[in-house]
Amino acid sequence: MHIKASSDIFIHYLWGRERNKDLLLSFINTVLQDAEFKPIKDCEIRNPFNRKTFAVDKETVLDIKAVDEEGRQYNIEVQSTGDVSFISRSLYYWARLYSSQLEESERYKKLRPTICINILDFLLFKEIDYLHSCFLLREKRDPEYVLTDHIILHFIELPKLKNMEVKSKFERWLYFLRNEGKEDERMKILIHEDMDLEKAHEEYGRFTEDDAMRDAYESRLKWRKDYISGIEDAREDGMKEGMEKGMEKGMEKGMEKGMEKGIRKTAKKMLKTGIPVETIMEVTGLKREEIEGM
Repeated sequence: MHIKASSDIFIHYLWGRERNKDLLLSFINTVLQDAEFKPIKDCEIRNPFNRKTFAVDKETVLDIKAVDEEGRQYNIEVQSTGDVSFISRSLYYWARLYSSQLEESERYKKLRPTICINILDFLLFKEIDYLHSCFLLREKRDPEYVLTDHIILHFIELPKLKNMEVKSKFERWLYFLRNEGKEDERMKILIHEDMDLEKAHEEYGRFTEDDAMRDAYESRLKWRKDYISGIEDAREDGMKEGMEKGMEKGMEKGMEKGMEKGIRKTAKKMLKTGIPVETIMEVTGLKREEIEGM
C-alpha cells in the first residue's frame, strides 16, 4: 500500500521531531516567503512526535505546534478531505490557540501573533487558481491597512500543484508531499538537487520500513473512513426522521420542529460514537452547551 507523504501521521513524524527541526524551519520559511513575510531564524516544537500516542489513540489531532524566536505561534494542520466548513474550523482552532496564551487575569499585551498553516488535499477555494491563499484582517476601504498581524491564516491546496512548474523551494516541498513514494522522475531530480528533500526522502523510507508506523498509518486510515461514514450515517438518519415527523404534522411549523428533532438526534448519535464536540458543532450547527447537555 502506498503511504501518502501528505498524511497527517507522516508529516508529524517528519516535522514533529527535534532531529528534523531544520526541515520544519525550512518548510515554515518557504510558506512565509511565498506570502512575502520575513523568514524566522529558529523555532521550538511544542508538541513533539510521540510514537506511543499513535498506538493507543487514533483520534489524536496530529497538528504541529511551534514557537519562533519572537514568541509567534505556528500551527500546521493537514486535512485530507473537507468543504467550506473547514474555514470555520480553522478560525475556531486559531481562536483556541490564540486565547490559550493567557491565564486568568493576565494582560492582553502578552498575546503574540498566531499563524495557522493549513495543508489541504482537497479544493477549498475553487474560484481562484493560486494554490496558496493567505488571509489577514484588513480595512475594507483601504486593504493596505492591516489591523493586526496576530491573525494570519494560510491555506495550501495541494491539488492545484499539478498545473505548476515547480520552481521555488515552496513548490518543491509541496511536490514532495504530493508525490513522494510514487514512480516519478521529477521527484528523483528534486531529491537529488535539494538537501532538505533528500533528508525528508530518507525519513519517508524509514517510516515506510517501520512495521509499527505502517500499522499506525493503516489503522488511522481505517478509523478516518469509519469516522466519516459514521458522521454521514448519523446525519442521514437524523434528517430522515426529522422529515418524516414534519410530514406527519403536515405544516411548515411541523417540518421545522421535525428537522430540529432530527438534528438533535444526529448530535446524540455522533456524541455516543465518540465524535469530538467541535465536529458535531460544525455538522449540526448546535452550540457547545446544547451538545454537552445531551
